[in-house]
Amino acid sequence: MELYTGLTQKIYLDVYEDGELRATDTNPVVTIYDGTTDVQLFNAFAEPELDDEGHYGFSILDNYLTVDKTIKAVWSYAVDGNVMQSINYYNVVTPYISISEAYTKLHIGREIGDANYKPFHDLAEAERFARFMIENYTGHKFGKYDGTITAYGQDSDVLFLGERIISFSQLKENNKVVVNTASNINVFGYPIEITETNHSIRIYSTDDISEGGQKDLVYPSKGSFLNGYKYDITGVFGWKSVPEKVQLAALMLMKDYFGKDNIWRARYVQNISFGDTDIELSKLAFRGTGNFYVDKLLDEYKSTSMAVI
Repeated sequence: MELYTGLTQKIYLDVYEDGELRATDTNPVVTIYDGTTDVQLFNAFAEPELDDEGHYGFSILDNYLTVDKTIKAVWSYAVDGNVMQSINYYNVVTPYISISEAYTKLHIGREIGDANYKPFHDLAEAERFARFMIENYTGHKFGKYDGTITAYGQDSDVLFLGERIISFSQLKENNKVVVNTASNINVFGYPIEITETNHSIRIYSTDDISEGGQKDLVYPSKGSFLNGYKYDITGVFGWKSVPEKVQLAALMLMKDYFGKDNIWRARYVQNISFGDTDIELSKLAFRGTGNFYVDKLLDEYKSTSMAVI
């Protein structure tokens, strides 16, 4: 189950007894946890939905859904005095095109009675389809997440992370905190910045460290990440915003999702005849994302594999 970042959304609980929906003794309590660390975020009462008895909803505010992560919802309730629990996990994800923008750009009606009306759920399914196709083709996710990455020094003032970094709050060297931005700790003695590619961090200085610059004899690693040393970087990783080409690709794939020929591609149909009309799909329809123009937009983001011999 998915929730979008930056959007207040409802989660639901259905309570069944002998296959029939039924009301709980009192409104269920919902406790929300970080799905990875099991740290409790908050708890509150769910409310009954008006359409069905035994159908409960709870709104999670957007300020709890700021980055990609997993959250756990524990529903506690009682039926005829019997205490019960239900647990659900939700993936918080960044949409590659906002649903509101997709409605506008695809000229789809938002309300019943509008021309070409489609409910929010249908647009969300189309975005999900597009996102999965993009991630499968590129090998990347274009959201952002909080986390810690481990990298190893190579006697250089640059430390390659292997992941895109947006900002960092702490750096550990062999489990010792050497940089903490909140506490203004920096025992390197030099500032650290994120490189232009966003895949590394580096120590920078007005001194020429690698070519005759003064070395700190008390703390010799000053100015470099030592070879073989373990560095743990805590921060925000991924993409600050979804690249424009990825947004356009998502929009085009959503349009394909609603297209009439999509059902044929999904069934590997390469040609079909309707009386005097013959249709043959290119073999390229079954490679990449199935859309030639989308593939071209995404080619620069494709991950490459490299073997070191």
